Amino acid sequence: MKTFINKFKNINRNKEITYFFKNNKLLIFLSVALISGMIFGALGIKFIKLDTIKKLDFLFATDFSERNSQPKVYTFIASFSSSYIFTLLILIMSLSFFGSITIPIIIFFRGVGLGITSGYLYLIYGLKGIAYHILILLPGIFISSIAILLISSHAIKFSIKFASKITPKPTEDRLWSKLTEYFKKCSYLSIILIFSSVIDMIEMILFSKFFNF
Repeated sequence: MKTFINKFKNINRNKEITYFFKNNKLLIFLSVALISGMIFGALGIKFIKLDTIKKLDFLFATDFSERNSQPKVYTFIASFSSSYIFTLLILIMSLSFFGSITIPIIIFFRGVGLGITSGYLYLIYGLKGIAYHILILLPGIFISSIAILLISSHAIKFSIKFASKITPKPTEDRLWSKLTEYFKKCSYLSIILIFSSVIDMIEMILFSKFFNF
């Protein structure tokens, strides 16, 4: 009897996994794009000049000595600004014919930036840099990445609907209700970006005193 129950549980678990993959193909695809970008950025750090990386600090968060010494509220502002730049770009692209193509590229580019940040920390500071990344940067990055991936998923779906309006045989009559619903979802998800920035600030307050760059 126990064997039968265990087999039944395994079947149900397999069905749940299959159901999840079938209904979240787009989200999984975007997650793969993000992770691929992170790997690409981390491996490619050796081929990028440090001066170039520092010039892109507003996107990739690499000037750690300045971040440690500045008022902690600036950490919140910098974190939110960095995430929102990508989010805003995704929203703009969702209102274009090529949004379904450009949005995954944006996600990949964000992944490259995250990979560059982690690779930079390890290359310059070794284990100390990895500890900094895990304790201070990673929690906020994880939360904001989830929000951006969810927003991107909705953005691509709307972009496809938008594109269908300007084909020779449009399939959607009106998009206004879909647009307002789409913006509402994105607005709610943007709250997660604020939360992730607050987490960044808290982590900086708690752990920055242990790191001197």
